[in-house]
Amino acid sequence: MKLNYKHALALVALVFIMSVPAVAALENGNAVLAQDEFGEDFFVQLIENGAEVVFANIDRQGQPAVIYGQLGVPDSALGLDLPMYDGCIVMALVATHGELLAYALDLVGADLFNFTDGGFAAAQFGGEGMNFDQIFDLLGTDFSLMFNIFINVDAGDAASRMGQIRTHMAGEFGFAFSLLLDLRIDDSFFPPEMEIELPFDSIHVYIHQVTNTFENAVDAVLDVMDQTGFLQSIDRTVFSGADAAGAGILAVPDMGDLMDLIESFSNETAPSPMSFVTSQMPDLDGPVAIAAAGYIGEQVVTSETDHLNIFEDLLGKSEAGVVNGLSSGQSLVVVNIPENMNLTSYLPENEAMNLTFYDEGSGMVFWNATAYTDQSDYTLNFEEGDFPPLVTIERTFTPASTAPGGSTLVTVTVLNHGPEEIYNVHLWDEGFAERYPLTTVTGTTNETYAVLMDGQNLTITYTVQFPNEGRYTFDNAIVTYDFEGETYAKQTHVEGYDVSSDPVGLLSQMIADGWPYTGIMIGVVGLGAVVNIVLMLRAGGGKVYQV
Repeated sequence: MKLNYKHALALVALVFIMSVPAVAALENGNAVLAQDEFGEDFFVQLIENGAEVVFANIDRQGQPAVIYGQLGVPDSALGLDLPMYDGCIVMALVATHGELLAYALDLVGADLFNFTDGGFAAAQFGGEGMNFDQIFDLLGTDFSLMFNIFINVDAGDAASRMGQIRTHMAGEFGFAFSLLLDLRIDDSFFPPEMEIELPFDSIHVYIHQVTNTFENAVDAVLDVMDQTGFLQSIDRTVFSGADAAGAGILAVPDMGDLMDLIESFSNETAPSPMSFVTSQMPDLDGPVAIAAAGYIGEQVVTSETDHLNIFEDLLGKSEAGVVNGLSSGQSLVVVNIPENMNLTSYLPENEAMNLTFYDEGSGMVFWNATAYTDQSDYTLNFEEGDFPPLVTIERTFTPASTAPGGSTLVTVTVLNHGPEEIYNVHLWDEGFAERYPLTTVTGTTNETYAVLMDGQNLTITYTVQFPNEGRYTFDNAIVTYDFEGETYAKQTHVEGYDVSSDPVGLLSQMIADGWPYTGIMIGVVGLGAVVNIVLMLRAGGGKVYQV
């Protein structure tokens, strides 16, 4: 059966999203690291010499999103200069659970990749715009995948080199793989009436599921990084233990070839952040690798807080520990703060020597951490009362899983930890019944309180009965509330719920049956990421594994 060309190009586009954590540190809202501020060779020097970056975004209610990344992962570990990578334009490995990757895409904006407008790109998607959110609807939020793309390589050679890469990755990182997709795109792939002119002879896409646990994948990504810098101070469990977290490696055997490919997909008449980034690297060739890990955390800044230590509060550094940058290469700390944080000072501070930078308009604080040794931390000082009191929202399932025909009690609790009260508290967890009309939902899915006092909670409970087995997706439960004239919102993370008497047996049967499915499966995580890749690619019926 021939694959749907629109889905296939969406998969190719998804590979480029793997670089989002690195690019996220370059753009947030209107705060772009401008060429005239850092010099034309800024990005080139970072890549050529190696670099590490801690990027933290603090939202207006004190909730952090943190990404740690390195450029210049040792080539010896990835083997990028070996013949097996000849013709491989990019290798991306990503492990994620929760909505971190979608958050990163929202942070930089879907226009960064510019696949929806103009000429060739629009034609690949049937003349329609392609919303990247649709990809995440299909993939779900929990998956560990490796992507490889070969350009203008004979099918037999691509298969042989892919086998060598898989063996090398298994040996170096301890990864185990299961092949999900072997897709070749050339002129014969598209309907003749489309009259497509490809900017390449062929593109060969491989997607493998990484069957290691999420924790193993995160550790493997961190292990391949240079251990001499910030990693000595970071507690790795902040990444693997968060409800929304991810880690990944983006390896480019030849950066010049990748830049050429990205530009061929871009709209030349409408400059984008991606075109800005590529313009900084006109002469950059050869192998480049990026590794990153990140998480979305719970509220750490409250109405009683007057300072934030980046490494101690966000990255698990011990109180007595110190922070040092890479022994070679560049180390950077970048923090984006909200408008309601009235920054009174930041430490260390040395703008006179151009070692630190604070742009009040954009809210960006920037440290050249290479200049500092045995630093106790990187600290923001602000006024107490800038943020709302600590408010938490939690969703639980009783039981945690069930069999077909069974049910679970869903409890969503909002707790005001005080010391101040909050007002106009509205809690809702709706949409599940609409997503899955064959399920039965009974109970309260929304509630409103005029005032929630210090230590008081607001709870809703409802029961869901599941007629069929599979993995069901519960979208974010949301609470909104007012504090000192401002309206705030918090939400739970996207969560999956398993309904199966024998999940392993079901998955095995699906493999034996050739991955069939029926019905519209938008947003369903399925039994792991495997099922969702299948849903993107298959358009036929068969047994019903998910409603």
